[in-house]
Amino acid sequence: MENILEVKNLKKYFPIKKGLLLKEVGQVKAVDDVSFSVRKGETLGLVGESGCGKSTLGRALIRLYEPTSGQVQFQNQNFLDIQGAELRKVRKDIQMIFQDPYASLDPRMTVGQILSEPFDIHGIGTTEERKKSVMNLLETVGLKPSHINRYPHEFSGGQKQRICIARALALEPQLIIADEPVSALDVSIQAQILNLMKDLQAKFKLTYVFISHDLSVIEHLCDRIAVMYLGKIVEIAPRDELFSNPQHPYTQALIAAIPRIGEGKKKMKKSLHGEVPSPINPPPGCPFHPRCSQKLDRCSQALPELKNHKQGAEHKTACWLYEK
Repeated sequence: MENILEVKNLKKYFPIKKGLLLKEVGQVKAVDDVSFSVRKGETLGLVGESGCGKSTLGRALIRLYEPTSGQVQFQNQNFLDIQGAELRKVRKDIQMIFQDPYASLDPRMTVGQILSEPFDIHGIGTTEERKKSVMNLLETVGLKPSHINRYPHEFSGGQKQRICIARALALEPQLIIADEPVSALDVSIQAQILNLMKDLQAKFKLTYVFISHDLSVIEHLCDRIAVMYLGKIVEIAPRDELFSNPQHPYTQALIAAIPRIGEGKKKMKKSLHGEVPSPINPPPGCPFHPRCSQKLDRCSQALPELKNHKQGAEHKTACWLYEK
C-alpha cells in the first residue's frame, strides 16, 4: 500500500524569550526529531500522556505551526516547501478536526455560513450549488438540512462535533488529522462520533491521523499506533501487535493502566511513577529513563534509535532493552 504522508526528522521548537529585548533564553522541544509514514486509507493513531507533543505534531503536519526543521512529504511532494496559491490548493486535500467543538465554531455564524466558508475561500460553485452541498454535508454527518440556519449554541456537543466533521469533509480531502475529536464529549456520544468517522472513512476512502490520550478509543479505531513521549515516537506497530506485545516500558505502562472489568483498584505491576520531564530541558539519553523501572546504565547516556528489533517484523521500538 502506498504512503500518502511521509514525515522525516520533523522538529517543532518554541522559543522562550525574556527581558525587555525579548532575548531567546531557551526552547521548548515540543516535537523532537519525529519520523513516520501514513499509508493511504489507514488510520494511524498518535497516543501518549498530555504534554507529549501529539497536538503540536498534528498542527505542524498541516502547517498551523510552521515546523522548525524536517520534511513532510504529502502525496509525493514536500508540503513544507509549498507557498501561496499552491499551498492553498494542496490544503484542500489535508484537513483537521479540532479537539473542542465549542471553541472551533464561530458563534456569530450560522451552520450554513460555517460550512459554506471552505467553498467561498476556494471559489468553488455558485451560491445555489454551495447551499446544496452544505445540505448534503449535514445529511452525511447525521444532521437535518433544516438545521442550516441555526447557530452553534443551539446544538449539543455531539452535534457541534458533527458540524466540525462536515466542515472537514467539505472539500473532499484525502487526509484528515483528528486532534482528540471525542475527548470533550460524553462517553455515550463518543461511540456515535467514532462510528460515524469509521463509516465516513469507508464511504469516502479517507486516511486519518487520529490523536488521542485514550488507548481504548485508539484500539477501537486505528490500524497502526505510534506512541509518543516527550516529543519523540518511542514505539510504532500495528494495533493488534502493539496490544498483544508492547515492547517499550512506557507503552507497557499505558496498556496496564487501561481500566478492565473485575480488576477494581488492583495495583498494576507496570504502573508509572513521577511526572513527565520538562520539554525545555529534557533528560539526556532515553527521555523515559527517569521513570523507567527497567532502565540500564546506557539509557541515561545515549538516545536509542527507533527501529525493528526482529527481522521482518513491522514493529519499531526506541529502547536499549532490545539491543543485542
